Amino acid sequence: MRPDDPLVRTYLESSMVARVATRTPKGRPAMTPLWFFARGGRLHLGTSQASVVARNARANPDVVVLLDLPGPARSSEHVLRLRGRATVRDGTPSLPVLLGLARKYYLAGWRSELAHARQWRLRNGYYAQADGAVLEIEPLDAELLRQP
Repeated sequence: MRPDDPLVRTYLESSMVARVATRTPKGRPAMTPLWFFARGGRLHLGTSQASVVARNARANPDVVVLLDLPGPARSSEHVLRLRGRATVRDGTPSLPVLLGLARKYYLAGWRSELAHARQWRLRNGYYAQADGAVLEIEPLDAELLRQP
């Protein structure tokens, strides 16, 4: 399936967490769940420069991303697997990506982060401990897989 297939777009628009599979420089697998925003045919995921996912993607940019549908659709028998190439960019996401992430996670109705506003100061302190990075993934192909 192509990355621009309508079913892929449905998963990219609906999924809330991307599970990113990378390989360590020694070839060991690692899986990291991250928030993401799809824009311009790419996935943009915020992380830190020192995170496992950033270190692994710098060493080996071939990644796999797993996406589920949220809510009642989550009981679907399928998961979308995207194979792609990752680029790690130091710093914060671009303004359009930041706005997209804010709209998706902070202003998203029933799953809104606004309900957790009292914890934002704690979260900001956590994020301030590390230098930010953006994992940008270009999907190369997609496949719908049966859930185990």
